[in-house]
Amino acid sequence: MSELHSARVTTALIPRYVSRFGCIGAACEDNCCTGWAVSIDKKTFKAYRQVKNKELGNSLSENVQRRRSQETNADYARIQLHAETKACPLMRDNLCAVQKNLGESYLSNTCFTYPRVSRKFAGQYELALTLSCPEAARQALLVEDAFEFVEAPVKLRDNVVAEVAPRLGMPLELMNEVRIFCIQLLQTQGLALWEKLAVLGGFCEGLTATLAESGNAAVPALMEEYVAIVEQGLVGDALAKLQPDYAAQAQIFALLWQFKATATGSAVQKSVSEAVSQGLGANGETGQLGSERLVENYSRGIERLHKALEATPRLLEHYILNEMFLELFPFGGASPYEDYLKLISRFGLLRLMLAAQCNANATLPDAVALSNTVQVYCRRFQHDPNFAQQVSQVLNNSGWGKLEKLYRFLRS
Repeated sequence: MSELHSARVTTALIPRYVSRFGCIGAACEDNCCTGWAVSIDKKTFKAYRQVKNKELGNSLSENVQRRRSQETNADYARIQLHAETKACPLMRDNLCAVQKNLGESYLSNTCFTYPRVSRKFAGQYELALTLSCPEAARQALLVEDAFEFVEAPVKLRDNVVAEVAPRLGMPLELMNEVRIFCIQLLQTQGLALWEKLAVLGGFCEGLTATLAESGNAAVPALMEEYVAIVEQGLVGDALAKLQPDYAAQAQIFALLWQFKATATGSAVQKSVSEAVSQGLGANGETGQLGSERLVENYSRGIERLHKALEATPRLLEHYILNEMFLELFPFGGASPYEDYLKLISRFGLLRLMLAAQCNANATLPDAVALSNTVQVYCRRFQHDPNFAQQVSQVLNNSGWGKLEKLYRFLRS
């Protein structure tokens, strides 16, 4: 059979964990073939209508339906999931019938790429993974050297590689310098994660103001200023008076949690959702959270989370690094500061979910359970296109969008 979508092997910049990733197929506890209505590109849709294998052809004709409104070449049709199980109807014995019968080149662009996200930046290919995939999450979060950056061969389809254009009036070379600076800041030794995030916030606020007031020419000096702050040990002095505000952390992030707190989906999604709700003290019948009990439970959970993270001390740092590399931080939003606001909101909600599961006298969650929580969080929240807008509205409407207040979310 002829090839439908061509792919080629090329060299890309990747975090080391990407080179170790491989789909575990039927062994996956929360697979990507269940729960998502998969987009089918126009070229793949038309090829599916020509499949000669009678059984597979009938299944494709019945279950891959053309979108009749708001269609695009990339989202031309959708796979209709089973009404009850929400499973892909093209699966046979936990294996994809398309790949088995037609080969990898007949997978839609969506199915071929997930959980990979590729781009071309200033002439160099880059590849990262979204941590809504359980195996990707384990490789990224639980391995010490996961975020050593290397160049390695990867297999890409050129038509799904996004090419980055200059943003915010900055040339690509300077954008790259800023990206590298931010990632290196998060990898600085000798600072607690919350201290690194505080410095990053100051830098992003300063970068936003600098670009508005002085343009590109002043950006290198701003980076040098923050390098000096870190190298001269000024971070501790500047942040010494910053104390944790568990009440604010619990109340704001619990509000965000309740947007999607319903325990639905796969067994692992249900398990994590139920554990978080119980840990926060949600009413068993209504799901509502009482303010006083919420803060008490969260505070206790945060204290025990420090102990739980001893089993995988880089989990939160690796999550943040993955978000930064995956989403072109700090150039993924309207401004560097807006991108920082999104990053901190994601960090705060994830930390709440982790802390909630530590709020008990029972055995603390192990490294795999913590990784599962990150994966479920990414799948339930970060793949929801409306969630980022909801977060922004909550933070801005409650007055927490400014840096001096946002700092109270950082220390735990």
